[in-house]
Amino acid sequence: MLAAIIHVWWGGGGMPSQGPSAKGPEVPTAPILRDQQPLSAFKPVAAKNLFSQDRRDSPAEIAKIQDSLEGRQLLGTMLIGDTKAAIIGGKSPGPGKGAPEVEAIYLGEEWNGFKVLEILNDSVTFLGKDGQRTLKFPE
Repeated sequence: MLAAIIHVWWGGGGMPSQGPSAKGPEVPTAPILRDQQPLSAFKPVAAKNLFSQDRRDSPAEIAKIQDSLEGRQLLGTMLIGDTKAAIIGGKSPGPGKGAPEVEAIYLGEEWNGFKVLEILNDSVTFLGKDGQRTLKFPE
């Protein structure tokens, strides 16, 4: 190596010749990824405006979900200053539909058709149209 440096500096030549290993690593080529579905399969997506209110569920479906604690579970409770809060999680909406919904609720507020009556260390009590319901930590 010293001889090569001396040759370049004082010999006036270019870089010394290097063997076949100087080419560098071979870069693999990846196949072009293409979707296997035809373009016509995406017509419902292209037909609706992504930002339109029409893309949401109907109000009747939303009300049906809101008036139920089914699928909800208490994930935690906390005290923020003098305010009690609870973290409520929902079941996963299914494969490919996103992450489970997680919400923070506070003592005394209205939430999904229920009034939050009491938040304890291990449970939350709600008042709904069908009476009181309690949500506890899963066992």
